[in-house]
Amino acid sequence: MADAVTLASALVLRYLHIVFGIVWIGAVAYGVGVLRRALPQMEPPARKAALRRLIPILVQYIPGAAVMTILTGALLYGVLGGWSPALMFGTPWGLVLLAALALALTTFAIGMLVGVRTAKRILAHLEEEACTHQPEVGALQARFNRANVVVLFLGMAILALMVAATTKAI
Repeated sequence: MADAVTLASALVLRYLHIVFGIVWIGAVAYGVGVLRRALPQMEPPARKAALRRLIPILVQYIPGAAVMTILTGALLYGVLGGWSPALMFGTPWGLVLLAALALALTTFAIGMLVGVRTAKRILAHLEEEACTHQPEVGALQARFNRANVVVLFLGMAILALMVAATTKAI
């Protein structure tokens, strides 16, 4: 019976981990691939209105998905490793997943400390009646874009580690 519970737990955690990972990195990819190209083509009043609505959503949605991805991944790592330190820290499989976890935490930290903080600063300028800080806002937008590209790149590296962990080669 314990094996069935462990198997069911692993399947549920794996499913949730994959879904939340798709949401997290998918949202960042959408921002990098679509929004970053579409927003500059909009007229300034429309761009301002769009950003004023998007930023509050993204600063909750993306970090929430990231936290759930990391949490379900860490739990899945423990369940699949049988909570055995020897298997989790002493095998190539365990070390690859540990590296992925460390990279995910780093990616989350960059997203929060650079991406979310910068997005909130942009929003503060957008809330001003008549913002006279266009060069500063432009620099913040460039920083936000760079942070998202870095997060996306690291997300793809994490995905590569996940794929590597499923092969028999490690």
